[in-house]
Amino acid sequence: MPRKTVRIHYRRFLRGSEPAIDASLAASLSASFRHQVGGISLSDDVRLRTYEDADHGTIILNSLNPLKNGDVFGEFVRIDPTANITLLVQNGKSAAELEVREMAKPNDAEVLKGMSFFLIRGDHVLVIEQDLTSSMMERYLRWLLCERCPIAQRNVPLKLIPKLFLDEKVENLRDVSLVRLKPAPMQPPGFDFDDADTTIHSEKGVSATTNIMAILRAANFDTALIDTLMRRSGASLQLNLDITLKAGRSRFKLEGEEAMAMLRHVPEDDLIVLGDGVRKNRGKLERLGDQVDVERKGNEIDRKDAWRALQEAAARYRDAGLIE
Repeated sequence: MPRKTVRIHYRRFLRGSEPAIDASLAASLSASFRHQVGGISLSDDVRLRTYEDADHGTIILNSLNPLKNGDVFGEFVRIDPTANITLLVQNGKSAAELEVREMAKPNDAEVLKGMSFFLIRGDHVLVIEQDLTSSMMERYLRWLLCERCPIAQRNVPLKLIPKLFLDEKVENLRDVSLVRLKPAPMQPPGFDFDDADTTIHSEKGVSATTNIMAILRAANFDTALIDTLMRRSGASLQLNLDITLKAGRSRFKLEGEEAMAMLRHVPEDDLIVLGDGVRKNRGKLERLGDQVDVERKGNEIDRKDAWRALQEAAARYRDAGLIE
């Protein structure tokens, strides 16, 4: 079976001073499947686990598999019920061009917009994202545990934080004065260069995280010319973006929770955070093999093999002393 290289992301449920749930995130999610709506358990009807997100379409907890050791495997899917299937077909009237044609989807199917596979152990979350991000997962968990099921004590955001804040309490990261966005260099198509900046990634072939070209397009750069120059000369493209806030002539400093809230959805491999007596360089205690190969069926990842990869990643995190 063909394989696909994916990145495993780490997140941890941030409890804070007044956590929304008493039990662990894994136990709370398992309990939600036993909750009944109209006499029907959430585990028995996927429609009861369907969340209509105003910004991201429909998000569904499509599968949940609690294990005897307390771990929970799961799968999210994202759909757009209004989307049809856009095809490029041969023009019946002329061979000079192809025709873009939109076809209605079958009545018993939806157009898949994104997926994610996850393993939750206690409050620790390992996830493979496929166009379904951690921010979408946060919004879904808030709906499920705070609104759909009477599990949470209060209806508040459920924040999942990255490894960037794992080895220190957030409140101890004081006076963040500068955030530097420094993604891995973008290599030209057809060239396989070694990573020029070894402080960025210690592994070869790490998949792209931040879309450098999209940032440059937003700043009105002529990205078509940049692409031409890269192809012509074989040059890589490096972005080094410093973000600071100023109040008058003084630099405004963020407290730890403010920095965490601002940065928690940014790919942590691309971040450097400077604060009072601390430099959090890419949030890594060590490389833990976040890139893995999983089996795929066509363009979609095989669920069982994704869960296998997540379980092996959890073992690496456990051996490194980062999770139980």
